[in-house]
Amino acid sequence: MPSAHSASVVALLVLIGFRDGIDSGLFGLALLFAIIVTYDSVMVRRSVGEQGKAVHALIKRFGSGTPLPHAAKGHTPWELVVGAALGALVGAVVFFATN
Repeated sequence: MPSAHSASVVALLVLIGFRDGIDSGLFGLALLFAIIVTYDSVMVRRSVGEQGKAVHALIKRFGSGTPLPHAAKGHTPWELVVGAALGALVGAVVFFATN
């Protein structure tokens, strides 16, 4: 907590938005990148983490002796929002501090 994934891509997005404007092609590319990264961190990784927990439960229940695989935990939507807010703040501070 918070999501470093969303914080970093939103900071990049804010910096590009301030520097090049929100009507630039680079901003559009950064927005697409931010959408993909945040979707992956919440939806895909979280889903894989839930499946990992289920696999762990099955292995433990049936005692197969198989070593437990690593189960990555994705971010909750709340962690994503907090990370995005932090990233927006950091991006704005960096932009105004360097100009």
